[in-house]
Amino acid sequence: MSRRRELPIAAILVALLALGVVGGTAYAWSRWNNQIAADTDVESVVDPASGDDRLPEAPGSPTPAPEPEPPAYEPPTFEALTPTDNRPRPVLLVIGDGWAAGDGASGDAAAYTSLLAADLGWTVRVVAEPGAGYTVPGESGSTVADLYADAPLAEIDPDAVLVQAGYAGATDVDAVTGAIADLGDRITADLPGTPLVAISSFRPEGVSSKQEKQMTQAWRAVDDALVLRPTKEGWGDLPQGPAGNPLDAGHELIATSLEQAFRDAGLVAGG
Repeated sequence: MSRRRELPIAAILVALLALGVVGGTAYAWSRWNNQIAADTDVESVVDPASGDDRLPEAPGSPTPAPEPEPPAYEPPTFEALTPTDNRPRPVLLVIGDGWAAGDGASGDAAAYTSLLAADLGWTVRVVAEPGAGYTVPGESGSTVADLYADAPLAEIDPDAVLVQAGYAGATDVDAVTGAIADLGDRITADLPGTPLVAISSFRPEGVSSKQEKQMTQAWRAVDDALVLRPTKEGWGDLPQGPAGNPLDAGHELIATSLEQAFRDAGLVAGG
């Protein structure tokens, strides 16, 4: 009889020992898990039930290297413009909006394109339309790309090209930057080796800094284009009249700033 009582007692002792081992292991795991969570400032670590036996990264592990920055923009340089084909002066073709057409100036001679011609001794041919943008047609129904397509290139035979236009109220930034890319590619294909200069938006009312930057990046993607940013180079704040067009002083500031940029780029002899 005594032997039969010992067997249940032994079984009970074995069961209690097993429960103690399991409980102790679970308690130890919970303590370790909570300590790791506190040390690593996270809510939890690996759950044993998940089957993922990867341990969390130890504190102080090296962080991944940051993505490299894109290379800085390096403005192209050109040879100085000189007369060609027995012409007395180099020829600059300007494609643009109403500002290129002289809007806001007191007369034709006060427009920045006329000032460029007088100051540099160049022939400046202007193909422009008030209100024209890269995707928005101007007063006569032409976009900047239309103006370029209709320009008599064979007759003008430009030694350099300047493009000056803005969003003109457009809201689809992707469409504008796509139009810039198409126009830039077309100019470089039609006039290989001809210096191309583009003025980014002057940021009139309704154009944000981000939009100006996107326009700049689109022009910079065109091979060997010299891209000028008035808002970043100190000549974006122009004296303007009630209609938002530059007054004579504004046109003069555009002209003098362009002349300096042409000199810096080597387009002007002795610059």
